[in-house]
Amino acid sequence: MKLKRKIQVLAMVILTFHVHLMSQDCDRHHIEGDCRFDLQKGYNSYSQSHSTSISPQDTVEMNVVFYGQKDYILSFCTHRKLYPVHFVLIDPQTKEVLYDNKQDEFLESLGLGFDVTKSLIIKVNVLARLSTDEEIEDKIGCLGFLIQYKNYEKKKVNLQL
Repeated sequence: MKLKRKIQVLAMVILTFHVHLMSQDCDRHHIEGDCRFDLQKGYNSYSQSHSTSISPQDTVEMNVVFYGQKDYILSFCTHRKLYPVHFVLIDPQTKEVLYDNKQDEFLESLGLGFDVTKSLIIKVNVLARLSTDEEIEDKIGCLGFLIQYKNYEKKKVNLQL
């Protein structure tokens, strides 16, 4: 009887462990996924960086505030079968598209600089060009959005007397 109980407990532990391994935890994908290869020396990770689950049928919309006097690097990463990542930067007041990475063959990182504080809407979707139609319907992966920043260099003023 004891042996049967031990086998049941062991089976439950193995099943629970297996389900945990198979589940998708995207909370830190922008840090632990492919985005980590875009980390730049001298830049800090911005607190508005984050990750989420995404499928090829989804569009994720984010509102991000970029503070002035800073340079930023935006990086997107996902599962290899969900590439390329398509993102669009939109002015929230005018709804004008300021940038669409489709024009640059879906590049995954973009450098920006702002003199004054600016809010942007960022719309992101994955095109899953390496996936079959069946995989597109079933595939849910992680989308990482890493934002790095650094302050503008101090401007030197040369005074001549």
